[in-house]
Amino acid sequence: MEDKRLGEKFHKSNEQELRFTQEDRHEVFEQIRKLEKNNNKQKNSLMFSSKKFVPLTVSMLAVCLCLFLFIPLNFSGNVNKELNRSDASGTVVQEDELLTTLITVKAEEEDNRIPFNLLLTYSKNKKMMKVVSIPSETYAPIDNSDGTTMYDKLLFAYAFGSGGAENVRTAVSKLFDLPIDYYAVIDLKTFSTMVDAVNGIDYDLQEDTQVRAITSVGFDFKKGTNRLNGEEVVALMMAATDGRNLNEENLLHLILAVINKTESKMPQTQLKELMSQIETNLPLDQMLENKIDMNSIKSLSLSDGIRDDMKDGKYFIMFEKDYLKSVSEELTTFN
Repeated sequence: MEDKRLGEKFHKSNEQELRFTQEDRHEVFEQIRKLEKNNNKQKNSLMFSSKKFVPLTVSMLAVCLCLFLFIPLNFSGNVNKELNRSDASGTVVQEDELLTTLITVKAEEEDNRIPFNLLLTYSKNKKMMKVVSIPSETYAPIDNSDGTTMYDKLLFAYAFGSGGAENVRTAVSKLFDLPIDYYAVIDLKTFSTMVDAVNGIDYDLQEDTQVRAITSVGFDFKKGTNRLNGEEVVALMMAATDGRNLNEENLLHLILAVINKTESKMPQTQLKELMSQIETNLPLDQMLENKIDMNSIKSLSLSDGIRDDMKDGKYFIMFEKDYLKSVSEELTTFN
């Protein structure tokens, strides 16, 4: 939609000129980040924020449609991960069975970069889920094929080092010091096809909003109802990840908007066809047949722990180890 294209702030060249090199893109993104930094207060506290539980009762079909936000519960051979803690007497007490899943959006046309990563933990005992979105520019450990570890933006974990979905899972697992049971990597083109198939997603914004895009520099959204294509949905989710333009409430609202539209509009046969294109270790066929009753989802935000930094002329988002440890503890604690 023309009214949502990038405004004069970024439109100093035509569309052909926007397809610049990887180095140029890095420089532009870093300049945008500096502008955002100047317009927002620094967030140096190690205390992270979380929002209210959002009631959600949906079919597994609907959850799969929403960035494949799913947790396998009822198939044979599932992973049961028990957390054990000691009480005051030193006796080990079994506390919970947890499942962890990493949902990744990959932009194949942009050198297999991964602009969006969603880490989920699910308590089988409590039937509750926690969700945290990880900024793509996070300084993260990426495994090389020779067994060594390099540090770069999480954005490159799929393409760099040893590469692939397993490499992304390993990078996020090391970052949070948290085992990850399952992964699902969906290509941006596939997700866009899904959104296009239901004629876009309608989403209300409280004010005019400018966000970074993936295959172009950025998008301008007007206050009020916007009809979003697939990349625009992901772009807004990315903006909600670091809390600078939007917050984690927007992330949950976007998820619900996708669920509401796709559940009523997309045939299951079409869904299965699209899901066959996902790189995953999840048993998708069995999951499509199940229903899941999720009483609540709790969204966690990393925005309070963000520290902006430059290394070798490149912009990174940094987190203190103690802060990430506290996030991991929150992700795996269900009261």
